Amino acid sequence: MTPRDANASPPPRGAGAGGGGRSDAPAPNERATKLGQGWSPDPDGAVRQKDRARVNLRAQRLRKEMTSSEKVLQRLLRTIDGAHFRKQVALGDYVFDFGWYSARVLIEIDGSIHRLPDVQAKDKAKTIYAATQGFRVLRFQNNDVWDRPVWVVEQVRAALNASASDRPPPLAPPHEGAGDE
Repeated sequence: MTPRDANASPPPRGAGAGGGGRSDAPAPNERATKLGQGWSPDPDGAVRQKDRARVNLRAQRLRKEMTSSEKVLQRLLRTIDGAHFRKQVALGDYVFDFGWYSARVLIEIDGSIHRLPDVQAKDKAKTIYAATQGFRVLRFQNNDVWDRPVWVVEQVRAALNASASDRPPPLAPPHEGAGDE
């Protein structure tokens, strides 16, 4: 290896030791912002799409750092026969405490911070977004989970029954040999 002049520019991509490099690597001025920082460019450069990595990383972190109220609610949700709630569900730019995608039900547990006006505005936007995506959002206070667990389970069951009646019937499977005529 030969020493380089300190004022010389670095070699072009892929020309360094080991050679090759990635032919599809973007030039430094074309790079998207850091991971999870919003919009990422489409490979064609025409259409941009929202980078959801930040939301998914936040959901993953929140799954590991559940509050005591969330742990209690998770145990309560497991008592509902046939229910398959996931914890810390990402939907769009938002993360909900619990969700069951196929039942279109999301659950949020609100603590005392949710009494602040700016947090209430964010919660309202979050609920509206979920409703536009066809989800029903249930909101409970931390105290409800601790003091009225039976009522919380009843509310969730009622929402599941209501959402089951709102859902269209499943599509019939294709007939064997349909198209073999």
